Amino acid sequence: MRRSNKGTYLILALICLIILNLGSIIILLSRNLKPLSIFKNMIMEVFSISFDEGENGENREVDRDLEQHNIDRAEDFIIINPMEDYENLIIVKDSTGRASIENIPQPLNIEKVKIDKTKPYIFIYHTHATESYIPFEGNTYYTTNNERNVVKIGDTMSKVLQANGHMVSHSTTHHDRPSYNKSYSRSLKTIQDAKKEEDNLQFFFDVHRDGVDKNSPYYDKFVAKSKTTIDGKEVATFSLVVGPDSPNYEKILNFAKFIKMVADLMYPDLCTGIIVKPYGKYNLYISDYAALIEVGSNVTTIDEANECAKLVAEILDTVIRSIEE
Repeated sequence: MRRSNKGTYLILALICLIILNLGSIIILLSRNLKPLSIFKNMIMEVFSISFDEGENGENREVDRDLEQHNIDRAEDFIIINPMEDYENLIIVKDSTGRASIENIPQPLNIEKVKIDKTKPYIFIYHTHATESYIPFEGNTYYTTNNERNVVKIGDTMSKVLQANGHMVSHSTTHHDRPSYNKSYSRSLKTIQDAKKEEDNLQFFFDVHRDGVDKNSPYYDKFVAKSKTTIDGKEVATFSLVVGPDSPNYEKILNFAKFIKMVADLMYPDLCTGIIVKPYGKYNLYISDYAALIEVGSNVTTIDEANECAKLVAEILDTVIRSIEE
């Protein structure tokens, strides 16, 4: 009887080891074989629930976005030109190829929003606040120095928006410290607390910087698109990220498309595209007017990113004025 029990335990242990090894193999293969992505996601779901819960015992669903944010770009779907929604509209441009603010088309498939302009209605925050730019401190792409990371970019955007008459609240919390793996859970808590304190908040902008590994096969292509020249000045470019798992996916995608359309008309080539990830929410479900904006990257300088931030803020100013009632 004891031998039978030992044999049973050994068989069960071997089965568990086989399942674990198969799971690892499928995850590795799925980086190159898209048809296997569904199996990878299923396995991630199982292990995230079993081994890694979020803060306060909540499910780790929010922080699966962290894995997706850094996933191989071969799995991204990038919308470079969302203008098909606006192609039938007549857009008047000047000799520089830009459209004046008066000629910006009205947003399509986006509801107007009523704003109380006496209270903050724009919230800027940073899920990965310590993302930094050239020059780096040592061999790391991150720093807690707010003059050299994306907090500086958010501060510049806030000042430009405020100068244009907007009421802005800017969170400088380092959500990726001390736990990088809990960054999305922590930023969600910040958003929820901000909404409780100020129910007038309508527009939410999670400001990041993009990044690429030097050994990536996409490195050269990435570097080529990392900068552009506007008014004779070299500035970093920006992009938008959308997660398809948000219940309001179509609305946040339409919002991102409108931002890109306005960017293309005001500052051609400044926005490199809308990156739609294979899965994830990125906390964008908190509002139909939420966007994850990547300003500059780890191959651009802090000054180039800061110049981009000023232009992005001007774009958002136009976007918000077009949407408000």
